[in-house]
Amino acid sequence: MKISEMYLEKEYEIKYYEQNVKGNLKESSLLHFLQDIATLSAESLGFGPSFVFPRNYAWVVLKYHIELYKEINNFSSIKIKTEPRGITKLYAFRDFEICSREGELWGRVISAWALIDMESRRMLPMQKVLDFLKPFEKQDGDLEFGKIDALNEITYKKEFDVRFDDIDVNRHANNCNYIIWALETLPDDFRLEHYAKTIEIKFKKEVSLGARVVSSVQKINVDGRIVTLHEIKDFHTKEELTVVKIVWA
Repeated sequence: MKISEMYLEKEYEIKYYEQNVKGNLKESSLLHFLQDIATLSAESLGFGPSFVFPRNYAWVVLKYHIELYKEINNFSSIKIKTEPRGITKLYAFRDFEICSREGELWGRVISAWALIDMESRRMLPMQKVLDFLKPFEKQDGDLEFGKIDALNEITYKKEFDVRFDDIDVNRHANNCNYIIWALETLPDDFRLEHYAKTIEIKFKKEVSLGARVVSSVQKINVDGRIVTLHEIKDFHTKEELTVVKIVWA
């Protein structure tokens, strides 16, 4: 691990159970790595678990934009670099780079987060709670969050029960489960032939133990590329929980 002011990097060994049948790093495993290094970075800078837990706060990721420049296939490790990019009134932004052990850039990620008061379930104003973080300023070359269109029709659909082991310390399904529910809805042969090149995720509402979710997919063609639009809803309330857009290679 390396810490330099606001910047942190860590190498992650890729275990066999973190790869899919093709030997590719699982998308859910990548999200676990991002969540882990974000937590380590926040803790090293004074706003991680030792700051939030005593105050009954929780960090919640709101959205990711992930771009992969190559298929991460049959590699023994991956290096991830991260830094907080600043805050607005209610949001904190964090960037990541995905690299080989030697430093070759394999992908980039941008993310937006909120700090939640677990008792009131309200987002806390960043500038009052984390006034030592700088305001967010856009820079040349920054990635941008894209639009995720609503589904016009459903190509595939599947239902899932929220299991005990899907729940994390915040008492709702960990965000990594949503990408599993989204991808598991696609046919096996499609997953064997393609890999996710760009992933856009927007988390809208949490779901708890005992719930049932419905994952729906629309498969479309955009400028010669295969794109899947995903919508995950609560089976009983019909509330939209998460939407995902994936561009496939």
